[in-house]
Amino acid sequence: MNNIKEWLLEKTNRIKEFGVAIISGFVPDEIAEARYNVCKECEHYGIEASGNQLMFERGCDICKCYMPAKVLFKDSKCPKDFWKKEN
Repeated sequence: MNNIKEWLLEKTNRIKEFGVAIISGFVPDEIAEARYNVCKECEHYGIEASGNQLMFERGCDICKCYMPAKVLFKDSKCPKDFWKKEN
């Protein structure tokens, strides 16, 4: 990002997306587990440059989300479309 306005806009959009995912409700445990298994095998799993140990171990380097939480919500999406469509 080359300025604070762009950075704030990106962060605001990510917060909005997360809010939409949260209010969408939860997927069944089997779907959450299948999604997370895909994540654990992905080359983008774990954010090496993160100073946060949880994100280093379980974050997505593309969307910057904490994957054990993201896989739980109906409207969550993999940024690379690696998750199967449930419907």
